[in-house]
Amino acid sequence: MLREFIEQLDKLPQKAMINCLEINPSKPLIGIISAQNDVSFAQKNLDAVCERVREGIVANGAAAKIAHVASIDCTTLHGTQSTKYDLPSRDLTANAVELICSNDFFDGIVFVASEPNIVAGMLLGAIRLNIPCAFVSEGTMMPIVYQNKEHGFTHYFEQIARIKTGKTPFEAIKEIENNLPLAIGTDCERYGANSFNCLLEGVGLAVRGNGTAPALSVERKSIAYKTGELAVKLAASKFTPRRLLNNTSLCNLVVLDLACGGSSTTMLNLIAIAKELGIRNLTFDTIGDMAKSTPLLLHKEDEHKAIMPQFHQAGGVYGMLKQLLDARLIKGDVFVNDGVTLEQMINDVTVGNINVIRPSDNSVMGAARLRVIRGNVAEKGAFVQYAGETSFVGTAKVYSNEEMAVDALLHREIRSGDVVVIRGEGPQSGPGMREIYSSLALLKGFELEDKVAVITDGRIADFYNGIVVGHITPESGEQSVFSALQDGDEIEINVVKGKIACDIKAKELAQRQRDADIGVSNYGNFFLKNWAKTCTGATEGCTYKLKR
Repeated sequence: MLREFIEQLDKLPQKAMINCLEINPSKPLIGIISAQNDVSFAQKNLDAVCERVREGIVANGAAAKIAHVASIDCTTLHGTQSTKYDLPSRDLTANAVELICSNDFFDGIVFVASEPNIVAGMLLGAIRLNIPCAFVSEGTMMPIVYQNKEHGFTHYFEQIARIKTGKTPFEAIKEIENNLPLAIGTDCERYGANSFNCLLEGVGLAVRGNGTAPALSVERKSIAYKTGELAVKLAASKFTPRRLLNNTSLCNLVVLDLACGGSSTTMLNLIAIAKELGIRNLTFDTIGDMAKSTPLLLHKEDEHKAIMPQFHQAGGVYGMLKQLLDARLIKGDVFVNDGVTLEQMINDVTVGNINVIRPSDNSVMGAARLRVIRGNVAEKGAFVQYAGETSFVGTAKVYSNEEMAVDALLHREIRSGDVVVIRGEGPQSGPGMREIYSSLALLKGFELEDKVAVITDGRIADFYNGIVVGHITPESGEQSVFSALQDGDEIEINVVKGKIACDIKAKELAQRQRDADIGVSNYGNFFLKNWAKTCTGATEGCTYKLKR
């Protein structure tokens, strides 16, 4: 592409620039777009990953140049106002990729990032440009070991609650803290923190192990090198994202994600990608239908070890794809490379441990633990996540943001039978649509998971084992039952019936709506406020309100 560009007579200034940058126009040029950030928990080591990618590119006869995009760390910033920037960073990244890579120089791109929304933004940008691309992440963090058990990052939040209740001695704080410097990478105890990097393996945009292999390992270095090789091959065959991604492949990804546990954030991003591709039939409704028929297959066999290392050792994403294909839950005739189908890619794959990656006839649950529900509390829909109980009836305790809910938890104000209502966390009302994380981790630490339910217009973390409803639409600030809920209201949640409802008489609802202050009162600077004004609701993927 670069050679054809500068051979045109009117491109003499660009030819001079190429000489200055020491780029050989006779070789394919692969851009390496990195989200490296020295203050990022999950993306600190990406420079080393980039160098291995470069080696793979150069060894395969191409040239490589590195550019950077801005990134944030949502892992360590949970529970702070800064995480409001997590989801909006997806669209900022997409715009940055479009800006950096629109110069017609690159024959292909390797995206190097770990945070799910940054990775999703990179893919959105690549779809716009329709340029061959591959992805690689930093990998999963080393587990935090405490009392002979491996933990992920939620461990720190859970220990706050355990210290508050005396179940963990206060003196243990130092021992807990001492493990933190060892933990570079994505959360090893949360599939959701690695979901998008896992899904990219399923469509041929990342090499095997990208979503599950540990950070700083020899295997991770090999994965980075192979990603450079893959990028050169995709560039040579001009296998672009729009050739790889279609309705069938996206539906395969939905099923893959649900079988691994399901991430509400990933579903939101898949809806956004479908809209970017012009695919209209990937919606809340179609995801809800697939969830009813997709069994949960990923199981934590050893409770003392973190889930991602077990998943990786059992066969990782390829192993899960094999189980799904054998059960005919996904379609194997979609292409993952030039002339290579998904079925051919995983033809020789064997599952190393069927107790971790289970076959469909021995599933953990017969249907996905992430489902879609509706009712007068969520008229346009919401995601519900559950692990055991499928129904809950309780009385509302209403909070205007997650900080207020956390404060109530720490003061022991939330008790068995409560429905914790966390408003003001939606895309417009947040603004930014944070992932509800701290409050769920504290509920887990207080051992209230099976005794309360949580509903919110924010996103929901995947580690919680009680009933939690997120992405409620319409969100706070709109004329709806959700915005009018008050302490003491009785709320019913039924996963099997797909229902969430509150029995408020029409006259009472109208009075509450007249009295309600529905303005956005939560924190937000210019970028967040502007993003909130230009994005759609959660059911539409929080994408830009643009007419195409």
